[in-house]
Amino acid sequence: MIRKTIRGEIASYVTIDGEEKESLFLNFLENNRMDIRNEIFKHVPRRSEIKPEAYGMHHHREMLSDYPERGGKYVRPGLVLLSTMADGTDISRGWRTAAAMEVSEDWILIHDDFEDHSLERRGKPSLPVLYGDELSVNAGDHLHLIMWDVLMSNEKTLGIDKTMELYRELNSLLQKTCEGQFLEIGWTTGRKMITEDEYFAMVDRKTCWYTIIGPLRLGAIVSNNMDALDRLVDFGLPLGRAFQIHDDWLNVFSNSTGKELGGDIVEGKRTLLLMKLMDELKKEGEEEKLTWVKQVFTMDRDQRDFFMTRQIIEMYNEYGVKESVRNITLDYAEQARKKIKGIPGFNDESSDILRDAVDFLVERGH
Repeated sequence: MIRKTIRGEIASYVTIDGEEKESLFLNFLENNRMDIRNEIFKHVPRRSEIKPEAYGMHHHREMLSDYPERGGKYVRPGLVLLSTMADGTDISRGWRTAAAMEVSEDWILIHDDFEDHSLERRGKPSLPVLYGDELSVNAGDHLHLIMWDVLMSNEKTLGIDKTMELYRELNSLLQKTCEGQFLEIGWTTGRKMITEDEYFAMVDRKTCWYTIIGPLRLGAIVSNNMDALDRLVDFGLPLGRAFQIHDDWLNVFSNSTGKELGGDIVEGKRTLLLMKLMDELKKEGEEEKLTWVKQVFTMDRDQRDFFMTRQIIEMYNEYGVKESVRNITLDYAEQARKKIKGIPGFNDESSDILRDAVDFLVERGH
């Protein structure tokens, strides 16, 4: 929820344990969003400025602008900027890197929506639904190239050596992200049921590094706070796990995600909710139900219907999985909070915002 204060400034609020509190992290994101967007649209065409072109190329440019103009929460670029300013460095030095981080999310989401056959993204039809798979993937490829162009524009202010450090860091975290995506897609297409260790191997690559660790490390590199790099991994692993588990939880129990409710079940994704349900069914000796659940998650997507999705959700509630998985999220979040104090170079203000970010990431939509 966003409101204006008596002074006219933007103030954002979240609800925690039934109590509405001002969010330092959301305020930080809102106050820096426009600077990030301005950098993005130096490289990505704005839809309002696109004019007809030969061969219909303006339609391609409209596709490039679609997800960037929809805009997300800006969590990842926000973390880049938070880490940039943590030791007092001018936050503007991180604008280009933050913009590149956000563009990376746009092209990855286009590819995700193609790979997962997702129907919605950020509350609207996904790009593959609007334009078809082939043209959408091509637009994602183009945004991928634009991402590198945005990042390399750092040479103007940071110099070539620092820019190449940022290139290597972003390249590394994106490779980890692709490894995580390989694992997740492979389990679905290969109809494989997995263990919790396998699930977290995927989450650590795809979510912890991409959403938390990587953005914070990029900002630390911008500000030359190299002593913080290892400690940011220690902080980001538990927070990334909490973030992903909560994201899976919201997909099933909240309609605030901008995606179809229960979409992970429809897509046959392996989540901690699913694993905990199977554990409970085994404990209770519910072999028939266990067999049915496995069948649901190993059949073709078009065979899973609304009735099956509702049945799975009801079982999550019936066997206490909704509550137990929520508690696991909170445990990982507390582990992350304990790591903040030891991060080198983070002043009190930045530490407070980072602590508030933990609250937001595990309370959003709850």
